[in-house]
Amino acid sequence: MEISPHGLKKKLAALALSLVLLLTCLPGALAVDLNVDAGFYFKQSRGGTCTLASAAMMLRRRAYLDGLIDWVDVTENSVKSSAWSGGLSHSFNYKAMQVGYATLPSGNAEKTQVLVELLAQHPEGIVLYDRRQPHAVLLTDYTDGVFYCSDPAGSVSSGRVPISAASISIGSSSCYWYITSDQNSVAVQPDSLRLEGVKYPINLRLGSGMSVSGTVASASSAVLTEVEVAILNAADQTVQSAEAAPNAASWSLKNLDSQIRFGELPEGAYSYMVLLTDSNGQTLCFMSDFTVSSAATSTSTYWSVQDPSGSKLTEGVQQAVETAVEAAANAEQSTKSWLEKLFG
Repeated sequence: MEISPHGLKKKLAALALSLVLLLTCLPGALAVDLNVDAGFYFKQSRGGTCTLASAAMMLRRRAYLDGLIDWVDVTENSVKSSAWSGGLSHSFNYKAMQVGYATLPSGNAEKTQVLVELLAQHPEGIVLYDRRQPHAVLLTDYTDGVFYCSDPAGSVSSGRVPISAASISIGSSSCYWYITSDQNSVAVQPDSLRLEGVKYPINLRLGSGMSVSGTVASASSAVLTEVEVAILNAADQTVQSAEAAPNAASWSLKNLDSQIRFGELPEGAYSYMVLLTDSNGQTLCFMSDFTVSSAATSTSTYWSVQDPSGSKLTEGVQQAVETAVEAAANAEQSTKSWLEKLFG
């Protein structure tokens, strides 16, 4: 079909606009998965240093998440001078990461809820402590209804294991250490919209749900004006969605959890989308494809960090935008020449 210069110009302009929008979409394939062990875990060097070893593993995971090239140098010995004084200090700073201490509620249900929320906000994990033993582990994540950890005790398997295989339990835990602020994160991330610990599905077993979790944040000079979570089908039609106007600099996606019902989806292919807009007019879109099938449930987590693969993708899309814009400009010039010939 022949297209007039005017129609070609509109199509090219629309293509350019679509590609510009793609610049703000972060595919789930670029997510960094801390649950895949890149060398985060180790055993305590001697008896009585379980808290120090667990804190060092937590700081190591955070340093990796921040994109620090020397994350492997975060060890029990390197942390000791900043954090140890006959025991792990309740407040200390290591490599611009501030660590604090807090106690847990006594009830199991309340304790579980607090820990799930903490892990959603802290993908690096938290140091979980049982005063009665006494012993500490690095609680790493809560995935598909199960808490996982790395236990520095030599008698427990190395790496990430279910809490049921560790020396302590959720019920017996009494307090925790966690990273309260991280200047490295501020340094490596642009002052713009960002996602932290956003859980997304890879495959969901038919009839199984998934909690909407993670934190979204705006640039320091703005607030979040709109947050939307949506599920799209294979035809890119919205099948479920929920939105809010937080009017805050940081906001938990858990606020939308009750409105998104993954367990009601029939078998098929879908996309999970998180769309943010702030008061500066910036927009950020995260999108990841997933399936619903009879296979086991599989999920992952995304947060905004330096990512070489992501940078290359952005550059590639930027080149496509420039090409489309140039083509649109050429189309405009062709239109002008065409009109001059037509009307003299």
